[in-house]
Amino acid sequence: MKISRVGVVAKLNSPEASRVSLDSGKFLKSKGVEVLYTGDLAHMAGRRPTPIEKMAVDLVLAVGGDGTVMRTAQKVGETPILGVKVGALGFLCETTPETVRDALERVLSGRFYLEHKTKLRVKYKDLNLPDVLNEVLVTTSKPSRILSLSVLKDGAPLHRGKADGVIISTTTGSTAYALSAGGPIIDPRLDVMEVIFICPLSAGLRPIIFPSSSSIEVRTSPDAAPGIVVLDGQTTIPVDHDVPVLVERSEKSAVFVKVNPPEFYKRIREKIKLGLEV
Repeated sequence: MKISRVGVVAKLNSPEASRVSLDSGKFLKSKGVEVLYTGDLAHMAGRRPTPIEKMAVDLVLAVGGDGTVMRTAQKVGETPILGVKVGALGFLCETTPETVRDALERVLSGRFYLEHKTKLRVKYKDLNLPDVLNEVLVTTSKPSRILSLSVLKDGAPLHRGKADGVIISTTTGSTAYALSAGGPIIDPRLDVMEVIFICPLSAGLRPIIFPSSSSIEVRTSPDAAPGIVVLDGQTTIPVDHDVPVLVERSEKSAVFVKVNPPEFYKRIREKIKLGLEV
């Protein structure tokens, strides 16, 4: 895979992310690589901006945190992404501002590999919704109000009851909101889908893991608060009662550029600090 054109995306309203993005762009240009920028980055670089979804590039450099990476993954299809951590967590990021030049050198010289991560497709009415990398959340639109919902798996009833909401997560999302809501850490080599009920009235209800080929349907009922659907924390839409929200595995994957050996559990120890001792 030859890298001749790179798109650069930065975290919004972050001077540090802008600085790292522009410095990385200059470095790539010095190596003979064409660089495209989005929004204000392009103006800072004296270039014409290119919307991320219209970038015909070999690689996208996403500079920011996990939110920046997820926004990028929603818009670039299966174009490979190299995440640069500028922010608090950056679990989805491969490199840092201090090591980004070395990472780019490795990529340009072919010393990298690609990691494909499952995304979820969401069907609701006739809306054209972006695929999801981490999770789909169905929850109440009013804080402190409870949601009445029914969940089906492959068309068969799974649960009917009241809760603050339900999360349908990918393996990748198991270390994000799903983990905070009481779900397990899932090894990245497992391709599964996780369903977690948030503060259910049924005390014994626990997270459930299904094959990624499963189809999960969520409906809300009018005997409680109205609901919303939130996709990767980025996109929010209101949900009508008794109208299904259908979640399935997407035909497309998110593709990430990796220049370091797989170190999933090292990242767990360092970033999430769950007490895994070595």
